[in-house]
Amino acid sequence: MSGQLRRIAAVVWTERRLYGPGVLFVLLSIGTGLAYPQVIRLIIDEGIQGRRLDRLNELALLMVGILLVEAGATFARDYCFNLGAERVGARLRRVVFQTLLRQDIQFFDRRDTGEITTRLWADVPALQFVLGEELADALRFSVFAVCGTALLFYTSTRLTLLTLLAVPPIVVATSILGRRVRVLASDMQQAHAEAGAAASEVVGGIRTVRAFSQEAAEAARYERQSDRAVEFARRKIVAHSALGGVSFVAGECAALLAIWVGGNLIVAGRLTTGSLISFVLYAMLVARGFRNASRFAAESMRASGATEWIFDLIGRQPSIPSEGGDRSDALDRSIAFEGVRFRYPTRAEVEALKGIDLRIRPGEIVAVVGKSGSGKSTLVNLLLRFYDPDEGSVTVGGRDIRTVDPAWLRSQIATVQQDPVLFSRSIAENIAYGVDAATVADIEDAAALACVDEYIHRLPAGYETRIGDRGVQLSGGQRQRLAIARAILRRPKILILDEATSALDAELESIVQEALRSIDYRPTTLIIAHRLSTVATVDRVVVIDHGRIVDSGTHDGLMQTSAFYRQLIQSQLVVQ
Repeated sequence: MSGQLRRIAAVVWTERRLYGPGVLFVLLSIGTGLAYPQVIRLIIDEGIQGRRLDRLNELALLMVGILLVEAGATFARDYCFNLGAERVGARLRRVVFQTLLRQDIQFFDRRDTGEITTRLWADVPALQFVLGEELADALRFSVFAVCGTALLFYTSTRLTLLTLLAVPPIVVATSILGRRVRVLASDMQQAHAEAGAAASEVVGGIRTVRAFSQEAAEAARYERQSDRAVEFARRKIVAHSALGGVSFVAGECAALLAIWVGGNLIVAGRLTTGSLISFVLYAMLVARGFRNASRFAAESMRASGATEWIFDLIGRQPSIPSEGGDRSDALDRSIAFEGVRFRYPTRAEVEALKGIDLRIRPGEIVAVVGKSGSGKSTLVNLLLRFYDPDEGSVTVGGRDIRTVDPAWLRSQIATVQQDPVLFSRSIAENIAYGVDAATVADIEDAAALACVDEYIHRLPAGYETRIGDRGVQLSGGQRQRLAIARAILRRPKILILDEATSALDAELESIVQEALRSIDYRPTTLIIAHRLSTVATVDRVVVIDHGRIVDSGTHDGLMQTSAFYRQLIQSQLVVQ
């Protein structure tokens, strides 16, 4: 808990130019608040009971001045604290988002994308609320509680001791109920995140939901998850409300007791009316201060529980850093897998690769074929260093990629997937993704090589046409060609094609493959293949089964020598 408070304080410190002046205005409003009861006492004792009209007028003008100063201080205080809280929230979201981008792939394997995005936007507002005017009020009333208590003792020790009877119940309630609020707030945020993940999943797969007529079922599932979040919220609200109720009853009962005893003292002639009213006002400030402090403590506990995930994420160190290592430009484009064994962290009971040895020469075009689940895509994941092998090594240009800067390594590689990921941006932005220096001519040349331009020119906005979420406004073949153009523009030293032309018809596939073979910079190409038309023209075919390489050679040679490959051609590879 103390570590989290230090991290919150460090974030607040970044906005000290706002919080600093805000604290000064808090102190000013404290001064006016503490002066208010004293001026009331003087108005009653010296102005009204002393029957001095001139003194009454002076004190009334002074009261107006105090109120105006407090109004200005309150405005400036709330402005500084609320704007500071907004900036802290924005800064925290940026830090969390940047932290997410640095996490290793296995972090995302264990979490739902919808849950992550929901927590990113839902967890911060609780902290923003606490760090805004709530914090200013807490500071103000905390000082009121301390200074007001001192002035109460100055006015009447007996009445003050009676008023302070409210403190123990408030402290006990804050300690017990505050912890419960914190735990329930964390559970509530997790439940909301899971509900958000479910909604994100359904919206992303709306075509599948519609095709299977599962709208009602998905709505019911989301309702169940929302109800779970509401139940946690109900329990938290009960604890929070109980804390507020205890604080209110304890404070008000103590104030009423003080008024009753003070009335007896006035009747006995041992206390002036002005002093009693001044005492009551100070008592109300002190009681309000304790109530506000207990409420702020509860809100802080809620914010602490809600943002626990955020600060745990910020403190998480990825197992594979996104940057750091050798960035030498000397890369001869060769690839080697040497004695590689690997298990996915989320499926540790299954060995995906069982001692892979594979060498690919610079500029060689190699197709990897095999049954579903045989380990083909795992080779790509290791080459991109999404994961590190459990045993053995993966080398590029003769260097173990664990010694190479991961960001630099990936900048040398371009990947085209069977179902490429595109962004809700323009066609030009999608083609130029990852190539900041790309010119319009570069984009158009890449599009022409990938046969993208033939449909782009038919669109009203051409290259500036926005393609919708994940390229939903394009056909499967159009998305694949767009991804190929993106890869070509990158001019990679290593090109990975994961059945990159599977959505194209035979004629267009032939044109695109010919264009890829004619690329002037001749990248080393690794192809995950499922079609005969793909493997028939490559330099070498590598056959993998159950995590092991079982055959290797040219397509024609394997057809003559490998029974397994012939059976795979007949049953697995699609003849076009």
